[in-house]
Amino acid sequence: MKRIILSRKGLDSSSGKSASPIFKDKRLFSIPIPSKNPSPHKYREVKIDGISADQALREASVRSVTVNDYCHLDPDLRKGFGLFGQANSSQSELRKKGVGKGDLFLFFGWFKHFSTVGPELHHLFGWLQIKEVLERYSDIKNYLNKRKILHPHGFGQSSPFPNNALYIGNDRLKVSNRVTKLAGYGLFKKSHPSLILTRKNQPRSKWNFPKKYFGGTKNLFLNRLQWEDETQCSVECRGQGQEYILNAEKNPNIISWAVDLITKYG
Repeated sequence: MKRIILSRKGLDSSSGKSASPIFKDKRLFSIPIPSKNPSPHKYREVKIDGISADQALREASVRSVTVNDYCHLDPDLRKGFGLFGQANSSQSELRKKGVGKGDLFLFFGWFKHFSTVGPELHHLFGWLQIKEVLERYSDIKNYLNKRKILHPHGFGQSSPFPNNALYIGNDRLKVSNRVTKLAGYGLFKKSHPSLILTRKNQPRSKWNFPKKYFGGTKNLFLNRLQWEDETQCSVECRGQGQEYILNAEKNPNIISWAVDLITKYG
């Protein structure tokens, strides 16, 4: 595992204009962004860990989309799927920074407790360790057809996105060439302070990483992130970038951080 990628997904201020909900029982539901074109799923067809997208849209009082609109269900971390698609400049960035087999995506998004008028948070909601990357559209289509599943990055006769790629998740998490008993992809079961990136009482873009794992790191940030206060392990997540790539090869402690999160909350 050479790279850990903090990957921003779900509704945001530009796509959907709402946070995803944290329910009263602390379960999370990352609401997929709307799709302008036909896709494999409409919101009314999506159900994840016992929660329907309809429930999530109502909980978050989302008015920018309806249950009959198409959505972009990606990443698809449901059991039996384990897929993530990327394209355009974001895919170029991942390729350029050497993201590949064995690396780990930690997915985060904009979340909020709506029932208690909670704060705006950047919250981790799932993970996927890369087993394989498919970049030829024929390979993507063949893979999906073989498994008899659908995904927006392999929908239609021709590639729906420029520079298209599909990341396939491991069945089991591999650490230091050892296969663990942990799932190679999945969703965090419930909200927990350890899964919240946002600093307490701060705007959601201001983050803190745990000093236990992030103290004394070297050349940690491979693209847009930078330390705001390195002694406090604080950063500011600026702009609308999707992929925040961390150098796990030179900072193995952050691998322990990710594995600890998956072990405790996955």
